Amino acid sequence: MGTRQLLLIASCLLIGGAVFLLPRTTEGEEAEQEQVVSEDFSKQLEEVKKQTPAEKLGKIEFFENKLKGAVGAERIQWLDSLRKQWDSQMRPGIAAEYVLQKAELSNDANSWKDAGMRFLGLASFFADSDKNSLLQRAIACLEKANELKANDPEIKTQLGIAYVEGSQEPMKGIALLREAVAEDSTNVDAQLSLGFFSMKSGQYDKAVKRFKTVSSLRPDLPEVNLYLADALSMSGDKKAALSVIDKLLKTTTDSLIQASAKQRKKDIQQN
Repeated sequence: MGTRQLLLIASCLLIGGAVFLLPRTTEGEEAEQEQVVSEDFSKQLEEVKKQTPAEKLGKIEFFENKLKGAVGAERIQWLDSLRKQWDSQMRPGIAAEYVLQKAELSNDANSWKDAGMRFLGLASFFADSDKNSLLQRAIACLEKANELKANDPEIKTQLGIAYVEGSQEPMKGIALLREAVAEDSTNVDAQLSLGFFSMKSGQYDKAVKRFKTVSSLRPDLPEVNLYLADALSMSGDKKAALSVIDKLLKTTTDSLIQASAKQRKKDIQQN
């Protein structure tokens, strides 16, 4: 999940429900659950394919047939092809399944990281049990990536986010994020995530510091200033919050950010 995904949750079309994305559980239950997941994914995939334009469906079925006839590492190229096709169809839930299959086949850190980040990103669009299921899959994938490449800062950051969002040990995730920042203070995703988590826990002064750091590191991300204004306002410094918003309104040409800034300014002035 990249920095933009942490900042702005864009609309995307997912297949109905996340049943096929249920997490794998204990070793004794794994085989049975994998069969259920596979069967359910196949059923939902067939339903989605009925809604897919003929010219796109032809390419998808071509790659599916190639995948069926491939063995071992030969399957990777066809899994990649199917992932690209479903990404182009704005079906990230289906694409994620092929990314996971690639990770299980190749068993390398980058593939597990890609799968974990996919599920972590998807979790943003769900709630309750579906969200938790996706977060558990993200954690499982990112833990495997971390085992294979323990010093990768991106893996550490994303695993930290997943722990905070989806585990019973959120401080374990905070510790990973703080470790990532200690190793590299320019780690924008870690700084940004710590800022969001500070907001959630009511530590607004800490959030202000995090968002200021991100804003200085990435001036090309003007939307960070919206969160900085929120943190300043919640900390009681409404004057500074309004100053940040006024500066943002003068410097950004993004209509969505401008609209959000104007609404925030109105809310701060009225409260």
